[in-house]
Amino acid sequence: MTVRGEDIETLSYARLAQLAGRLAAGLVAAGVAAGEPVGLFAPNLPEWIAVRLAIGAAGAVGVAFDDLSTASEAAALIRDSGCRRLFTTRAHAHALRQAGLASGIDIHLLDAGSVQGGGAAGWRALLADSPAVLPAVGADAPASLVYTSGTTGPPKSFFLSHANFAANLEPLLAENLLMPEDRVLLPLPLHHVYPFLMGLLLPLASGATIVLIDAATGPKIVRALAAARVTSIIGVPRLYDALVRGLTGRIAARGRMAMLAFEALLGLSIWLRRAFGIRIGRRLFGGLHRQVGPWLRRLVSGGARLEPDLAWRLEGLGWEVFGGYGLAETASVFTGNLPGRQRLDSDGRPLGGNLRIADPDAEGVGEIQLKGPSVFSGYRNDPQANQAAFTADGWFRTGDLGRLDEDGYLHFAARAKEMIVLGGAKNVSPDELEKFYGAGAYVQEIAVLERKGTLVALVLPDFAALQAGAIKRVDDALRVELTALGTRLPSYQRLSGFAIVRAPLPRTRLGKYQRFLLPRIYEDASKGIPAEPPPLSEADKALLASSPAREVWDYLRARFGPGRVRLDANPQLDLGIDSLEWITITLELQARLGIALDEEDIAGIVTIRDLLRVAAAAAPAPAAGPAGPKLAPDQLRWLEPPGAGSRALGVALYGVNRLLMRVFFRLRAEGLQHLPPRGPYLIVANHASDLDPLALAASLPLAAMRSVHWGGEITRLFSSALARALCRAANVFPVDERAPASSLALAAAVLEQGGVLIWFPEAWRSPTGELQRFLPGIGKLVAESKAPVVPALIRGTFEALPRGRHFPRPAPVRVRFGNAIDPAELGVAEGKTPDYARIAESLRAAVARLAEPGARAERR
Repeated sequence: MTVRGEDIETLSYARLAQLAGRLAAGLVAAGVAAGEPVGLFAPNLPEWIAVRLAIGAAGAVGVAFDDLSTASEAAALIRDSGCRRLFTTRAHAHALRQAGLASGIDIHLLDAGSVQGGGAAGWRALLADSPAVLPAVGADAPASLVYTSGTTGPPKSFFLSHANFAANLEPLLAENLLMPEDRVLLPLPLHHVYPFLMGLLLPLASGATIVLIDAATGPKIVRALAAARVTSIIGVPRLYDALVRGLTGRIAARGRMAMLAFEALLGLSIWLRRAFGIRIGRRLFGGLHRQVGPWLRRLVSGGARLEPDLAWRLEGLGWEVFGGYGLAETASVFTGNLPGRQRLDSDGRPLGGNLRIADPDAEGVGEIQLKGPSVFSGYRNDPQANQAAFTADGWFRTGDLGRLDEDGYLHFAARAKEMIVLGGAKNVSPDELEKFYGAGAYVQEIAVLERKGTLVALVLPDFAALQAGAIKRVDDALRVELTALGTRLPSYQRLSGFAIVRAPLPRTRLGKYQRFLLPRIYEDASKGIPAEPPPLSEADKALLASSPAREVWDYLRARFGPGRVRLDANPQLDLGIDSLEWITITLELQARLGIALDEEDIAGIVTIRDLLRVAAAAAPAPAAGPAGPKLAPDQLRWLEPPGAGSRALGVALYGVNRLLMRVFFRLRAEGLQHLPPRGPYLIVANHASDLDPLALAASLPLAAMRSVHWGGEITRLFSSALARALCRAANVFPVDERAPASSLALAAAVLEQGGVLIWFPEAWRSPTGELQRFLPGIGKLVAESKAPVVPALIRGTFEALPRGRHFPRPAPVRVRFGNAIDPAELGVAEGKTPDYARIAESLRAAVARLAEPGARAERR
């Protein structure tokens, strides 16, 4: 059964058997030999299942490749496997040909029926007219060729025999884990051994119904649970953790009392289940079960360890939970908590093989070693790996740590290997990812670790590089850089978060990370808990005893709290001092202590120690300092009306840009009627690409463009005489990260002169195309100018020219302008202290609303 949106497609056992039999006969007739590898590179489809069964029935070896692999990754594995036949989809076939996999491979399309085209035939063209006598297949014959999940290095591969799979299927069938009346949801990709065994072979052998979905997203899973009347899920811990968090989030939204009552009932349910084996969760939480899936009763977990706390919460909520321990090398399972003998604090007992703990410590923890009919025979073409994987007496060394209790239940302790196993049964090498992400310009050190089933990192920034690049927003710089790098990796190798540290990460004498210390460091860094500061040096003591450093130190401790202010603290990371806060601090130091800090001084500050040293060496401020920066003549000249030559160049640039954007990017603009007839006003827009200013400029009429001014990053746009001439013609003035006060003053001067200012409040181009936070500088501009603001949404530029891409590709670009917003609607009022951050967030929300389906505007 396949659920696609509102549609449900079914395939009976009889029809599946007929298709698999006819295809197996067709494969044999086409010359497929016993033991020949035959590839599958496609998402979960009924056709995938029919083909995979046919491959086995024909005596061939199934080789399933990750559907999310890049074409180059898949092509390399296909070549390595020796496959001469591949079942795939049209999209994959096209990509594989572009990757150079064109000759020597017969490609059969799963999404083309029997149609011939593009050098490939539909899979049904192989169907024999009727099933035929098929070759006998021995139990020890290879059934699958499996590749371990690799990163940048080649993965290992090995064969699993029919006997390996049967050794796990037989005890599971004997325990009636699934019954013919069950409907089993399989949201996991079938190329993994765990879902192949538990989500395909076991339901088929049990006579149960398999439920497939077209995408493993939350809404599609919820839809399938109800539409297909699912009774069991074959999932991974991360899926079940998301289920529990989603349910508790719904309860929390009802208020504190509802959450307290929920937790009390859940605690009672868990206690009764633990103490007496009584299940009352379905009765206590019947409403939740009706929302999630009224027929859902059993949750089977694998691919990674199901933490006992999560297992008990699921049991307390009323579901039966079954987990275990195993590896791909043991045909996915080796121990299990099965019906009638669950022990959720453990990983179950062996299903049919033998398990021992080698070299146990005082607590009985040692390496888990396995022997039995489900254990593979060894890695393919890798004698060195095999020597390390097996003991002299033939036991498989898992590299994992655990202990056995007195009843023979396994208690997994940790992975002795450094390989990270994610919730989706993906293995990643932290070393390889650290090398990849460590190449970032602003990364000095990075350590990758697992947290709640996803990858996170500890990052020591390269403060020297950040200072050289005039980067003050350290966390934003790292977020953009790491996200942009991650787009070049498969999704499961991307970081879901990171925490910043100020000191080098702990290493062994050999230079390797002491990884067992990293989780605690990550937790502390995520919560903002600083590391223990080192003792003050004599130089530091002398600095704090001198004036005016002592007065500045006391001022900072009073403003931010004594616990947060340390000499090694980074102003932005530890104290949250952004560009606007620097303006406030410098003005207050000038007023209180007579210290004048210019923007060049601020640009060199990395730590509070640097600030104290700069303050000690600063020149005295004038007796009556100005309320803000005074713009120099060379700055103000960027706002003067351009000469005739610059105006003519500006018109020419406008015409060329408008033509190019309309022709190559099919630019369309909506909502131009919302623009005020004249300035002053601001246009604020999202920023995802270098094409964004060009798209906005081409959207506006020439008459409006005459009064439009832009801020341009000084290091990118003003590096040569020609670049400066073009900026002058386009009314672009320089914005310097190191001089936030002057940059904002120039922007404010545009509005004071009655001009139109276009501003990208995110500052950074989005690494993913998604809307980022708006910096509070836009709030300051709006509050002080009291000019109306027009939100604008730009779509399509990220697809055409994302970060890291040097040449654009054709993509439709759309610009939508919203209604002008009066500053009063943003909380700007006389006598009221403006909240710059809140104004910025309100404008971000206004831009975001333009992406909603109902946000329509007249096209111009």
